[in-house]
Amino acid sequence: MTKRARLQRREGVALITLAGAAEAPAGAGFDAGLRVALAGALAACDQDPDLRAIVLRAGDGGWPVAADAAEDYAETAGVPTLGVLANRIATARVPVVAVLTGTIAGGGLALAQASGLRMALSGTRFAAPEAGMGLIPAAGGLVRLARRAGAAAALDFVTAGRGLDAQAAMRAGLCDAVASEGAVESAALTEALRVADSGAAPLPPREGSVEDPVRYLDGLEAARARLPEGPLAAVFARAAEVIEAAALLPLSEALEFEAVAYADLAGAELSAALRHVAAARRAAAQIAGAPVVGEVARVGSVALWNQPDRLALALLGRGLRVQLGATDPARIEASVRLIAEAQEAALQAGRVNAAKRDADWDRLEPVAAPEAFGPADVILAAPGAGELARLRAALPAGVVLALEGGGAGAELSFTRWPGLTEIWAAAPEPGAALHRLAAVLRAEGGAVVHARGLGGQLEAAFLAAAERAVMAGAAPAVVDAALTGWGFAEGPFARLDRIGLAAGQGLLAAAGRSGGAYLAWLGLEGRTGRAAGRGVWLYEAGKPPAPWPDEAPVLEALRVEAGGAVRRLGAAEIVARVLAEIAGAGAAALQAGAAHRAGDVDLVAIAATGFPRHRGGPLFQADRMGLLALRKRLRALLNEGAPEPVTLLDVLIRNGRRFGELDG
Repeated sequence: MTKRARLQRREGVALITLAGAAEAPAGAGFDAGLRVALAGALAACDQDPDLRAIVLRAGDGGWPVAADAAEDYAETAGVPTLGVLANRIATARVPVVAVLTGTIAGGGLALAQASGLRMALSGTRFAAPEAGMGLIPAAGGLVRLARRAGAAAALDFVTAGRGLDAQAAMRAGLCDAVASEGAVESAALTEALRVADSGAAPLPPREGSVEDPVRYLDGLEAARARLPEGPLAAVFARAAEVIEAAALLPLSEALEFEAVAYADLAGAELSAALRHVAAARRAAAQIAGAPVVGEVARVGSVALWNQPDRLALALLGRGLRVQLGATDPARIEASVRLIAEAQEAALQAGRVNAAKRDADWDRLEPVAAPEAFGPADVILAAPGAGELARLRAALPAGVVLALEGGGAGAELSFTRWPGLTEIWAAAPEPGAALHRLAAVLRAEGGAVVHARGLGGQLEAAFLAAAERAVMAGAAPAVVDAALTGWGFAEGPFARLDRIGLAAGQGLLAAAGRSGGAYLAWLGLEGRTGRAAGRGVWLYEAGKPPAPWPDEAPVLEALRVEAGGAVRRLGAAEIVARVLAEIAGAGAAALQAGAAHRAGDVDLVAIAATGFPRHRGGPLFQADRMGLLALRKRLRALLNEGAPEPVTLLDVLIRNGRRFGELDG
């Protein structure tokens, strides 16, 4: 195993080399092992009376980056924290030069800002993933960055949600110099010795630093005014408070203020939810519930029928041969033209060279009919009328055929949702075919999960729960407002109007459910959706959607006829009911084998129902509220026609476990 930190000496300079991102355990970052190794190297430097300077660098792959930035800041008994290491670097008796390579984030950012001089390789990128997980850079990373780069630069960097290349980072004050490969190491050594011999500071402070407090605070106020609203607003506001403290408090107190702010954010539901979703996406890189024997053969050739141009373009970019066809010949022509334009744009932008562009183009083959496909490892198709039989008849043995939306045969199936694709097999199979299909679909950039019709089940639960809330006493507009106010991207009735009542009824039927009295009444009234101008909402030209006037007496009559208990439902009660039913559907899918990980259920809920990502997903929420409370609520809804809670809930409750523990 690679040593996590190596110490060498050269001309009175200590070279500390951290195991790089390509050498360390995948996603490890500044974990306990690396922190212990770095502490040992720094201690050895302290014992060297002839030491003149320290150069801190990383090996292959650049500086370590944690899959979960919070792990860099975790406290482990007997292990120095990242903050302690940063302080040791910042207060070292000799100059410390950081040679920055790869991606600088989390622990890398904290140690870089603690170093006297920050020299970046030209291909280095700087990132602050913490805000996307409901956190702020800690261990002095944010305070020291603000004091060196200025308030506005620090706040913009932390809250922008995008990384910076080395040149942009230097302009923003995240590093002091940028050098080319081969020059950065020698430049770092030279500068370290120069500073050691002169006794001077490595570089003068930047104009926006705390040495000009008026300018600093003015910049902070301007940056605060640019902060966006939304789920992360409280995180951004806390970052601004830390940056303000960096100027107003002594350094030691500012660092303590930062630590308290980080701890508060780390203990909040927002961070737990966002980290849960991020972990679920990482887990989705491996297909669950589809074991394989031996290696999965690499996919080298793919055939696409009525598939998105972006998939063809991505596969070509990965070096695959792509056959591209469509029911409409005009679509084939348009797709080929779009791919050519995209490849040319990539060439002009410098993302590819001419040889790469030409090689990608040569691997593209337009195909006029489904039976005309040549040899391919995987075929993805959304067949039109009569095309599936032709495709099956011409299918060579051993080729993986995957049908979008599913089919009645033994083929694999897939369903796309925004940012995610479900894949499943109609019959048990060894799993290799599913893994090959997943490898192809991941080229689109989204998550791929092994689940059978899960998105449709969760959508149906969302709609059915909303209708039950109406029949229990809530107005449809109140239901939509409660759920969008909680964070759903779209209210269930706005969604129903968008897809149309017939599609909504079909969705329920496919999930083994049926609409209730309210949906039936909508059909009788001809209120079939937005396309008709008449749905749950009233659509009038030039006006926003509005509740129907005088609908309340009709709803009251429907409720009385249904015979259920009617009461006034507040927003919190509406949300709790709907969440419980979606979680119940997710639990049922896990029990039935239609889903294989609780995290997958949460990812699909976010993609298929618009469940707010910053709330973590229905099963994450179920774990937060407690499974006993979830079962109690689901049982209370039985009288209103909700499905029976599944046995899996009883088992988890009896064993004192949570959904999150099912994923290992």
